[in-house]
Amino acid sequence: MVSGWFRRAPRAGGTPTPRSAPSGPLDGPREAMVRDFLALDQRLSIIAEGVDAAAELATDRSLTRQFEPVRASVYASIDWYLRLSGQSTELSATGSGLVSETEYRQCSEALQKSITDLDRFYSAHSTAIENARAVRAAVPDEAGATARESDAAVAAAQAVDPHLQAYSSVRAALAEHARARDAFDRARTAGESSQIHTATAELTTAVEALREAVAGAPGRAEEVRRALASVRTRRSAVATRAQRLPQAYSALLREFSAACSQDLVGDDRRGDEALRSADHFIDAAGELLATDADAAADRVASARGRLADAERFVDGVTDRLALLREVRADPRVIEGEVRFAIRDAQLLAVDRRLVPRWGSVLDAAAARVDRATAALVGTHPDYWGYVQELTSVAGFVAETVTKMKGEGRR
Repeated sequence: MVSGWFRRAPRAGGTPTPRSAPSGPLDGPREAMVRDFLALDQRLSIIAEGVDAAAELATDRSLTRQFEPVRASVYASIDWYLRLSGQSTELSATGSGLVSETEYRQCSEALQKSITDLDRFYSAHSTAIENARAVRAAVPDEAGATARESDAAVAAAQAVDPHLQAYSSVRAALAEHARARDAFDRARTAGESSQIHTATAELTTAVEALREAVAGAPGRAEEVRRALASVRTRRSAVATRAQRLPQAYSALLREFSAACSQDLVGDDRRGDEALRSADHFIDAAGELLATDADAAADRVASARGRLADAERFVDGVTDRLALLREVRADPRVIEGEVRFAIRDAQLLAVDRRLVPRWGSVLDAAAARVDRATAALVGTHPDYWGYVQELTSVAGFVAETVTKMKGEGRR
């Protein structure tokens, strides 16, 4: 019989030892078969417990799949044993004969092979099996500890100033905790380890969030007050820049073609709307600060978003004017930068022997620069179109360089 890797008594309430047939020449083979079955049953009990726990608690999702063929083979040998055991009992009771010695020995060999397979499987997966068994065994204790932590967290929340309890963060954390605690209590009542394990983890997360909300509540008002002051300062700066917007837009129209500012039409109005919306959120935050700092923080965040919109609209005009004046003063600056990038890419193609693949592509990029430069004619050339085209070429060349480097690595 194969030696075992465990020290465990037979399971209480498990498969009973079959009734022995009367003494006879087959007692030895039959008893050996029974011993092999009991050894197999004990191993199967331990491993199946761990595999089932791993599946139930999701500690190792691959374990069940790997164990299935082993389990099927083991069950086949057990079926054989149960069939012979049943036949032995029935035939002995009628006195009509016994199972042959050969059948007993062959069944024992099948059981021993299954024992070897289980030993091999356990040896390969003992860490996962024992971890899953340990996790499931610890579920009740962990649930009890989490329940006590939950009670303590609620007590701490109820002990803070009622004014702080009204904060959105505290109320939301209490509500989520109540939901998680209800699911946890229902899982414990149902008694399923997997449900208790999952509910315990969710309640632990809710408890931590509640503690953080309660701990952060006392300083929340001051934190939001500073944020509100910062937003007001930023709003003032944006409003100051917005005052220069009409003058900048007028200069755009006078100095450059309409195509250079067509996409900016209406930005002055949109910037003013965004600024007024930011004012609304700033005022709401100031009113809420005294009663709910969390709600005030939400309004501050909204104000920041609208101020960012206002800045984009306001600065879009002034930045465009500055850029176009710079390009008009010396269009060759941006042209030179793009041509340099193209030449650099062409050298890379030569160095990595990629000219057949990328040479014509880079030549086409250079031709685009030629056409964009040639289009700068007339009293008011389309400098914005020129900038956009060269920016597009630069981006295209950068992508091409990345692809060439990738091909070179292969």
